[in-house]
Amino acid sequence: MNPCKKGYRIAAFVLASVLLFVGVLFLFFKPLLYRLYPFDRITGTVCVSIDGEKNELKRSDVAVRYDNSEIDVGFREDFDGARISVQGGEYGPYTLIINIDGLNSPIEAVIYQYNWWNVSKFNLDISIDNANESITLTSSSNSLNENGKSVRENHSSKSAFSEKHIITIVSV
Repeated sequence: MNPCKKGYRIAAFVLASVLLFVGVLFLFFKPLLYRLYPFDRITGTVCVSIDGEKNELKRSDVAVRYDNSEIDVGFREDFDGARISVQGGEYGPYTLIINIDGLNSPIEAVIYQYNWWNVSKFNLDISIDNANESITLTSSSNSLNENGKSVRENHSSKSAFSEKHIITIVSV
């Protein structure tokens, strides 16, 4: 047998063995890889319009609660609206509380993490109509689960000023 062919076969066998080993490690230690995810697990955009005109949110208008305590929230103004980010990483509901001047009660958006390793992105549009005294909440979300499967959901609700304003954004 040609020495070059024998060397290529050995190299191919070693490479295939290494790839197989890494693949098996990935399957068994996948939750560990998700635990090491360095970015915020819940991110999204909140846009508010009052009578058809864009209203800018301030950092003081937004809070996030988890397990009856307020947690840190990243906030950045953007041309689309306010960009919100939360570290996440715990099982259960995260409640985004948005206070808007002129409303009796805050708007609550519930983002539910069924697994601590899920990564969720959302868009929330809040439309306030003073003439009809109504609020329309529209959301879309994209959640990435442990299998790498992307799940997209859309929700919408309409309520009067006097009602409590709650929308579930992510319910994967």
